[in-house]
Amino acid sequence: MKKHLLIVEDENLILYSLVTVLQSDSVQVTTAANGANALKEITVFPHYDLYIVDLTLPDMNGEELIKKIRRNQPLAKVIILTGRFLNKQAMLDNMRSAAELEPFHFICKPFDIEEIQEVVFQALFS
Repeated sequence: MKKHLLIVEDENLILYSLVTVLQSDSVQVTTAANGANALKEITVFPHYDLYIVDLTLPDMNGEELIKKIRRNQPLAKVIILTGRFLNKQAMLDNMRSAAELEPFHFICKPFDIEEIQEVVFQALFS
C-alpha cells in the first residue's frame, strides 16, 4: 500500500531535494510552499501518513499549521524541519516550544539527506 507524505517547505531547493530523495514506488509525495496551500492539500486528501513541516513559512507559523492538522488528524505523524536558529538559546527555546506539538522527529537545517531518509522511512513503515 502506498504511503502519503505532505512536505510543507518554502525554500525551493530544499523542497526539490526532499521530493527527489523521498518519492518512490511506495511513497507518494505532495508539496506545499506555504501554510495556505498545505491546508488546501489537506482538504483534498485529509489523511496523510506523514507531514514534514518547516516552522518558518511565509504566511503562517509552522506550529500553527501543525495544530490545524492535528485538529482533524490528532494522531498525525509530523517531522518538524527548521533552520531559524540565531544562537543556541533560540534553538533550545524553539525545540521546547515545538516539543509540545509531540513531533515524530525534529530536524535542523542544514540536514543530512541520509538521516532524513531514515527518519521518514521509520515514520512511514514502523
